[in-house]
Amino acid sequence: MSSSVQENPAVPVDVLPPVPKDAALPAPPREPAPFEGLNTFYHPASGVVILALDWLLFGSDLMTDFLALPVMCVLGFLATFPLLLMIQRGWSRNSWAGSIGKAFLGAFMVGLPFPITGTLLGAAILALAGLPHHPVDAVKKAILRK
Repeated sequence: MSSSVQENPAVPVDVLPPVPKDAALPAPPREPAPFEGLNTFYHPASGVVILALDWLLFGSDLMTDFLALPVMCVLGFLATFPLLLMIQRGWSRNSWAGSIGKAFLGAFMVGLPFPITGTLLGAAILALAGLPHHPVDAVKKAILRK
């Protein structure tokens, strides 16, 4: 039997140069964080978390006759710390040490056995987070900045 199939000539192959050992993949594009250009101690979302959790945890002290106060202090600290750590690390882009320190300070404020919302501590949190007296002002500033 004779075969009528012709063999194909050699196919040219391009050979790439070797990859250097110190080569790295290009960094993926970074999504802008909310309020990225704002230069404050706390991210505004951290200020909202601190004041909201403080208000939620200690707004019902009279109903429990202050018996749940020790448990609420510990729960407030444990609930606030990871939230602030994620916000400060992810959105404010703080270092790990800075994020942990700010999260500890904020969680400590929430864990205090009294509400801080209407006190000088609450005013300090508002100022450190760059929050205005009215939240609509913050949204307007964010929109106008773009």
